[in-house]
Amino acid sequence: MKALKRWLCTFLALLLIFGSVSIGATAAETEDVIIGSVKISGPFGSDWQEQTYYYSDDYFRTSGKEVNEHLVTMSALSTFYLRNRADDPATAFSTILKHIGFSDIVAEELDVMTADSIGTLIGRKTVDGVPVIAVMIRGDDYETEWAANFLAGVSGDITGFSDAADKVVERIGAYLLSRGIKHAKYWVSGYSRSGAVANLVGRTLNENLDSFATTEDDVYVYTYEAPRCTDSPAAFENIHNFIDSNDPIPAVYPAVWPAERNGVDLEIGDTNATIMSKRFALTDPHLQDFRETNLSAFVSELTELLGEKIDRRTYAEILEEPVSDFVEMFFSLSQEDRTALMEFAQAVGKEIQNDPCLISTAVQVLFDTTSETTVNSIVKLVTDNIDAVVKRDGKPIGDEDFEKITALIRPLVQTLMPVVDADKLTEFDDGETAIFYHLCTAIANAGDIIAYHFNYNVFERLKMLDSYYSRRDVAILGDADGNGIANVVDATVIQRYLAELDEMDAVSQKLSDVDADGDVSCIDATWIQRYDLGMNAPDGIGKPQN
Repeated sequence: MKALKRWLCTFLALLLIFGSVSIGATAAETEDVIIGSVKISGPFGSDWQEQTYYYSDDYFRTSGKEVNEHLVTMSALSTFYLRNRADDPATAFSTILKHIGFSDIVAEELDVMTADSIGTLIGRKTVDGVPVIAVMIRGDDYETEWAANFLAGVSGDITGFSDAADKVVERIGAYLLSRGIKHAKYWVSGYSRSGAVANLVGRTLNENLDSFATTEDDVYVYTYEAPRCTDSPAAFENIHNFIDSNDPIPAVYPAVWPAERNGVDLEIGDTNATIMSKRFALTDPHLQDFRETNLSAFVSELTELLGEKIDRRTYAEILEEPVSDFVEMFFSLSQEDRTALMEFAQAVGKEIQNDPCLISTAVQVLFDTTSETTVNSIVKLVTDNIDAVVKRDGKPIGDEDFEKITALIRPLVQTLMPVVDADKLTEFDDGETAIFYHLCTAIANAGDIIAYHFNYNVFERLKMLDSYYSRRDVAILGDADGNGIANVVDATVIQRYLAELDEMDAVSQKLSDVDADGDVSCIDATWIQRYDLGMNAPDGIGKPQN
């Protein structure tokens, strides 16, 4: 009966469209696609935007060494969505995994934010008799966890990332052991901090294939805007790192230390993006527009400068502990205390601007940048004005926390002065010069630069790599041609597909089955025609699908 139905549909389609013009055919695919949507946030938890995802078990039927364009976006949304802000994060953030068929989901530390925490979801789904173990690592909205990002150590893997990766590996091992899993595929994903963690987890899986009962072809690691995380990278082909060279976060830590990522880096985004560079003059201490500068080249130059002038051992021995302590303290404060601290910093800044010693200290920096005398002068300028504001207004936070601020001043100045010395006069090929070119340009363009790291901006660039999004941003039932609406043209697309004149991708097939009988037929085309004419048709045609 089904064959007869298809034959009749094909015959009718031929009668209706014989000789008509072909409409946007795409490559044929056979997978059964699950379509859903979730909201991910913009900067600082704002501008929540709904994004569609497309999942198929076919993603795990080819080698993990191959980049799957659809698994790129599916992995990204799975980790972008993983946050901590929910009454029950373990349940709330299991939504995607559950919808695409994963079960036995274990959440750890999703409701914990400390300097040594790492939030994860681990679940499993059987594909062709083999369990696929999903390991999604929280990469956003982790507050106090930021403190660990600044712990580098003097050699080996970056400490703040490797300690977290060890915890994730232990959780994977416990998951396998408790369930007696003898063979498995691994799907690991992370963004930003968790991208570096996922990168190290991927290396551990590859280096211990027998222990984790897997093969290199069965490991699928996708990371996004991950910082560099090791001084001994391994080029495993199943670790795919998506990097935008306009984003400074993947350039941390500096390559010249050396530091790199395991696996293969893949460039995303526009390398032609530009910013307006700035320069500083003592006679007019406001930042002035200087020249249009290529952003990715500037980020590369800036991070190389930092890495050359601050070596890893110096950073680890002098700066990392006070910076980490300060960050942990800041994110541990209440919102009220954070506001008070920011207002205090602004007050100190005004005091420094009005201090008669500012000009003499600035001149000293220009002519004797790195000496101990200059460092002492800068520290004294800052601490004297802090004391003045404290005497006038009091401390904005408790004594113990306030000490972490004052403890940061000297190591910060001491470590940064070689960078300031290298940056105090930059000469260009055309004869132009700029004082504090890198520093002024980075500060003045900080908002525009860091915007490249926000997950919703990253996802917009990733969608350009996925043919499922090249014609559609939202999945509309009945939208066979992917233009965002369902109308009579979609009915024609279906008819041509049934007549085998054109091909149709898996998502288009899914959206064309408007009567949900599991088969694309001329009946679906008729329903879409009726919908377009305003006649009775199945509910949902023309509406977004979840």
